[in-house]
Amino acid sequence: MSKYFGGSMNQENTEIKYEEFFSKPHKERLQIFNEISPVNRAKLVKMQTERWLKSNRSRLNNEQISVLEEIIQSISLDWYQERTENSKVNEQASYLAKKAEKVLSREDLIELSYRAKYIPAKG
Repeated sequence: MSKYFGGSMNQENTEIKYEEFFSKPHKERLQIFNEISPVNRAKLVKMQTERWLKSNRSRLNNEQISVLEEIIQSISLDWYQERTENSKVNEQASYLAKKAEKVLSREDLIELSYRAKYIPAKG
């Protein structure tokens, strides 16, 4: 991680902000995402999902909105603990991913991932 933050990575003390993360090329984002803390991962995913929903709400149907709101409410650092052994967390994440796959297009799912474009905050 020294390539990105100018020193050795300490997950407890380093946080990458949304704007900085999404300004990086996709390959760097994946590497960064795998090296940051579970709390930082959850914050980035939640913020991307919230911003994406806000930007796309007008074209989504009620079912799509409901699934995204459920995902936003469920995102937690438990989802991003390394090699989580918590089967309840794994089941919940898998269940929500399957729900999203049923109601959203492949393109929409990509826009909710680390491969997405930066979405500016809206008032």
